[in-house]
This record gives sequence, structure tokens and C-alpha cells, in this order.
Amino acid sequence: MNQVRLVSDLQRSKEYYKNQLGCTVDSWGHAERKEPRLGFILYEAEHADAVRPNRKPRVANYPKQWEGPLCGIDSYAYTDWDRIDDLLEQFRSDGAVIHYEMKLEDQGDMLWKEFAVSDPDQYVIVFGAGKMK
Repeated sequence: MNQVRLVSDLQRSKEYYKNQLGCTVDSWGHAERKEPRLGFILYEAEHADAVRPNRKPRVANYPKQWEGPLCGIDSYAYTDWDRIDDLLEQFRSDGAVIHYEMKLEDQGDMLWKEFAVSDPDQYVIVFGAGKMK
């Protein structure tokens, strides 16, 4: 499944998804990455105000005393526990915008790590991995 993203500048977004996020990008604006699996169809918005990344959701009564998302999240990609640190370093070395650094959560029976990147239009992609204790 591919997510559709309205972007403010198609060429700039295609270059970012290719060069900073490691996606293969075709001339149409299809951006895909095999590991972790991501897929986007990038369309240039007719007007800049049509570009609307998600906003942070309201605080809810989440299980296990989780405070909830740190920000609005537009995509969430699960990856392998043993690869997530290298993935963050790859994005950093390729010049991706790190929206928030790696955080580690103890969820009782499981450990969870995640970090987020953002694209030129402030869409946030979170990468997370868990392992049982």
C-alpha cells in the first residue's frame, strides 16, 4: 500500500525522498523503500494551503502510562530492533531532518525504540522497533 502525499514542490520532495530517505523514486513521484517498507505517491498540491501534515492528537488515557505521541505523525514504519540504530545513523549521514532523536521506552513486558524524520513539508515519519524483555 502506498500513501498519497500532497507536497508543495514535487521535484524537491522527490529529491529528498531519494537522497535523504533512501527511496527509489520514479518520474511520476512514486517513492518506495524496501527496508523498512515504505511507499508514497507524491503529488504537487495545487495550492500551498492544501499541504496538511497531521497535528498532534489530544492526550488520551493510553495503556501502560504512555504519554502518547510526541507530535503529529503522518506515517509509522516498523523495523527490526537490531537495525533501528543503524537506520537512524544512515538517515543522519544522508542529511535527513531528524524530527526527534531515538527514545527508549520500557513498556513492562517489552522495550520499544523509535525516532522520527520529517520531510520538506513537515510530514513526520516515525520508525519504531520493539523486543520482548
